[in-house]
Amino acid sequence: MATERVSTDGSVLLLSRVRRSIVDQLSSLPRLAVEGRPTRDRGLTAAELGKVLGLHSTTVRFHLDRLVAAGLVGAHSVRSGGAGRPAKRYFAVEEEPTPAPTIEGPYQVLAGLLAAALDPAAGDQLSPEEAGIQWVRRRLTADTGHEAPTAARRPGEWVAKVGAVVDLLQEWGYTPDLEVTGRRGDVTLTLTDCPFLDLARERPEVVCGVHRGLLKGALEVAGEDAAGVSLTPFVGPRTCRAVLLRDGAAPAAPIVPGPFRTPPDLPPVNPLPVAPGDPHE
Repeated sequence: MATERVSTDGSVLLLSRVRRSIVDQLSSLPRLAVEGRPTRDRGLTAAELGKVLGLHSTTVRFHLDRLVAAGLVGAHSVRSGGAGRPAKRYFAVEEEPTPAPTIEGPYQVLAGLLAAALDPAAGDQLSPEEAGIQWVRRRLTADTGHEAPTAARRPGEWVAKVGAVVDLLQEWGYTPDLEVTGRRGDVTLTLTDCPFLDLARERPEVVCGVHRGLLKGALEVAGEDAAGVSLTPFVGPRTCRAVLLRDGAAPAAPIVPGPFRTPPDLPPVNPLPVAPGDPHE
């Protein structure tokens, strides 16, 4: 299993809504048994957490491994009393709560990225995509003292890594819908209600370039250097589509908006004048 980089105090992990939800769920368990509910000391399995949070257990295990490594969550094996192997259960570590770091709003992040990409005073001016990649590298590699992750060997590992990318998209204000296709586990992400929708209509090569860089950078930090990313905005009036290829980089193609870049309910730019005496005048 690939080893993930984690912050020495674990605080950077709490930037993820999913990981905060896991810690909150484990911390909210009762100390005493109530009507058969699991206690805080006993904890929950990854499958039980996945059921509560509406996530696949493989994705939950990916996040739990990082939380355990950071010391925010503990794990132990508990026998159920019947035959079979003991179940691995996770519990919240009892210590002074670590305040979650301030999360930049999506517009604050975009403003910083565009400033880095478009600053004429910069010696080596970055493209919007390069600015997105560099921002992700800085954010997700807060601690370099751990072994760098390697590429997934199985589709399940790859999908778990994509789950972390989906977390990042949710923090940016997207509502992503994930579909896995093919034996290699290539992933299609359908993204609705971009927080920069109006700006993306005007400058898709900038806004969508930043977002493609964000996806590429997140996969790169997860050890998936060979992964390819394609992004097509406006495949629907408020929808864009990204394809994450597990192996074989997608061609470095320009951002080409789909057919819904112009909202269908807008009036024509130059309506024909109404002739005098026209009954519709």
